[in-house]
Amino acid sequence: MIKIFYTLILTIITSSLAYSQYQFTKVKEFRINSLYQIGIVDYFNSKDIYLAYINKLSKGIEVALINGNGEIILSKTLQGDGPEKFTTSMNSLGFSRDGDIWVLTTFELLLYDQKLKLKERIKFKPDTQVYIANRAYPFQYFYKNNNPSNLHFFLNPSGVHNFLGFRQFKSKQLINLYDSRSKSNYSLAPISKRDVAQKLNENMSDVYFPIYTVDKKKSPILYLTSSFDNEITIFDLNNDSEIGSIKIEHESFDFLKGVKLDIDDIPSQENITLGAKNHNIFKLGNGLLVLEYIQEIPYGTYEQKIAEDPTYHHFQDPNYHRL
Repeated sequence: MIKIFYTLILTIITSSLAYSQYQFTKVKEFRINSLYQIGIVDYFNSKDIYLAYINKLSKGIEVALINGNGEIILSKTLQGDGPEKFTTSMNSLGFSRDGDIWVLTTFELLLYDQKLKLKERIKFKPDTQVYIANRAYPFQYFYKNNNPSNLHFFLNPSGVHNFLGFRQFKSKQLINLYDSRSKSNYSLAPISKRDVAQKLNENMSDVYFPIYTVDKKKSPILYLTSSFDNEITIFDLNNDSEIGSIKIEHESFDFLKGVKLDIDDIPSQENITLGAKNHNIFKLGNGLLVLEYIQEIPYGTYEQKIAEDPTYHHFQDPNYHRL
């Protein structure tokens, strides 16, 4: 499997357009020799190492460290029975400030060193249980007021369904967190206060979920939207307050223009969605945010694609991803 990494060239091609234009230039690529699917979730710059998971199918999910040449320097299955393992699903992975490794499960946060030896275990009781199979999402956390003893972390990863089966989900909040100092859960971002809330039908609960990223470099800032949304909300995480918002003007996201957002109006075929959705937020330098979203695929194009490849889905097709 080949992984290719890009850097964004922050050069405005022309300032006379309504929107500034940016150009991607490839700066590096390397090959990872693996027969299994690998997902890279984080990078530790000072040691030039990547944190990843390896999906070994019936053998389970391994946590892996990969160097800048694409060599797997260590991989280990941490799920199972044993004093240094966990028994529920591995939902998120991420580097700590010092290069140790956070592993978020359904009921625990574990900290490992770079030899994957356990250093710390924090147990919690989530209000909503999250189980993720066959992959792991980036772990999001911050230290309130930059105090290392005041760790807060997000219990529901970005891009993961949070309201499955909750028909009254509009009374809930998008983000669930844990305060390790007070050992308590708390929530942010009421759905009812979002501009899109008045259009959401209750049957959207299974496809409506948070999309967010955290800027930890300065005072911690949360940038938050949702799978079906036309705004990014900005929160100061030191005092849990909303400090601004950014309107999203998609090139193509016709579903959001409807009077009502109803799951029955999302294009689909044989229970496979063909519709659009917001997918990721990335915080870059110079105050720049990148929103990645997926465009709708026409029925005819989808039918042609699955005739060529029965496993095809446009969510995995870069031709339908937009920034």
